[in-house]
Amino acid sequence: MVVVISGLNAGVRAHNWTVSGQDIQSTTQTVFSPRGQVSLKPNWDRDMLFRLSGGVYHQPPFYRELRDSTGTVRPGVKAQKSIHIVLGNDYSFNLWDRPFTLNSEVYYKKLTDVNPYTLDNVRIRYRASNNAVAYAYGLDLRLAGEFVPGTESWISLGYLKTEENIDDKGYIFRPTDQRLKIGMLFQDYVKVVPNLKGYLNLQYNTGLPGGSPSYADPYNFQERLPDYKRVDLGVSYVLIDATRPKEEGVFKYFKELTLGAEIFNIFDVQNSISNTFVRDVYTKVQYSIPNYLSPRVFNVRLTAKF
Repeated sequence: MVVVISGLNAGVRAHNWTVSGQDIQSTTQTVFSPRGQVSLKPNWDRDMLFRLSGGVYHQPPFYRELRDSTGTVRPGVKAQKSIHIVLGNDYSFNLWDRPFTLNSEVYYKKLTDVNPYTLDNVRIRYRASNNAVAYAYGLDLRLAGEFVPGTESWISLGYLKTEENIDDKGYIFRPTDQRLKIGMLFQDYVKVVPNLKGYLNLQYNTGLPGGSPSYADPYNFQERLPDYKRVDLGVSYVLIDATRPKEEGVFKYFKELTLGAEIFNIFDVQNSISNTFVRDVYTKVQYSIPNYLSPRVFNVRLTAKF
């Protein structure tokens, strides 16, 4: 077996930032983030490309990440640090005499100096303290190709687990702990009327953590949102394209003209994206109220190129 190094990239990125202002002690910090990637292409009968990448990444804090629960700016908050390692594979092959590609990646990330946050509806409240460590690992798969000749369709599968340990109290879900994601886009056309096309889009995700009230102890709020389920359907008809040009009338100015209709969220599933926490005035207990995404939506679309 002969292995050829088809690509080698390496580099380093540096950040330098200063936090200053009225009644704030000026603080300057500098971080360096080396990273690299190597691509290997074995001399096999199968067309495969392997990629190995890794590095150290820093995320310098923005203004809202510097503010604590009292609104005080903490200029000493450090950049969150992550060590990444990613192994990927691209496999190109023919199936039913048509081209297909299978892309796969596995990854692991070790995070330190984590600035934990709580999520209440769309409000993100940081602790302005690097008092947590975390990890993330997962797998992404995507198969794309011409399931129907002349159209591009794909199926994807993703798995992610990420947890954090705040003040050595033990590991809990991070707000981005999605776990399982499955998606599919299938396109087709009517054989006797090839300009009449359609697509079907399916998505299923396991529920995200439901969040917690601003600056509350997240260890007391470890419930998850319901699973996300959605199906979209669309049809379109190509009136004008390179194979069917119009040479007279107003349509001669168009290079492409397509009329379509779509139904988003066909089954009208009530998918919740987050929770809003409301406090009972008498008992002082906080209750989570789900925020729902769009219900079933009908859409008509006209696409034109001149």
